[in-house]
Amino acid sequence: MKVSLIALLLLLSPGYASAEPWLVYTHSLGEQGVIIDGTLRGKEHGGKRAFYLELVHALLAELGSPTPISEVPLARGLKLVTEQPHVVLFNLSRTPEREGLVHWVGPTLQETDYLYESSDAPTGIRSLNDARDLPVCILNGSAHDELLGKQGFTQLKRHNSYSGCFRMLAAGRVQLVASADGGLQQKLAEAQVDPTRIRATPVVLGHDRGFIALSKDTSPNDVARWQAALDKVRGNGQYQALYQRYGQ
Repeated sequence: MKVSLIALLLLLSPGYASAEPWLVYTHSLGEQGVIIDGTLRGKEHGGKRAFYLELVHALLAELGSPTPISEVPLARGLKLVTEQPHVVLFNLSRTPEREGLVHWVGPTLQETDYLYESSDAPTGIRSLNDARDLPVCILNGSAHDELLGKQGFTQLKRHNSYSGCFRMLAAGRVQLVASADGGLQQKLAEAQVDPTRIRATPVVLGHDRGFIALSKDTSPNDVARWQAALDKVRGNGQYQALYQRYGQ
């Protein structure tokens, strides 16, 4: 037990920070990120992605590696984390297709994924099969992109933001949007869409647990340090404080 405690303390010690700097990326912030003194930070009460941003800043501080975070499109982030060394990408769904491509730290938050429709033009769908030939907007490169593509959906409309998808839905350019329930109000606010005009269908795409992805070259020691930092932040109350300040 003493050995385990000492190992944990060493993992979290700034002196054990990786010599090579991390390249840290996030995606799909919408209006939930702000630049403060040249640094990308979460907007207070901005939503789920503002919370993720501040959570990773807290983890980097625990690791003794304060590092700038950059926003990229999700598809670009996936390419970077799977092809470049010492890359961090968050928040990412842990799918079977991605399982062996990166190392996983988490989970960071849990949510449920639905197909959403217009309240003014309900689709009447009850199952995934009912939606297969309907136009569906998805975040480009997302887990929904992979899932619905494999299910044979014929009219997938890819966008680089969820707010863009919901604007398309409100305008009648698509009939459905694939999205998690977490942060829905923020997405609709960014899209300037009245929440009463959007509703979840009975079709559940899955229960998603978000993760932080580390590039495959990351050492087991560094993976353990990241997970230990997250566990520490969860255990000392900082996680909940960040969620209340940024995620709600």
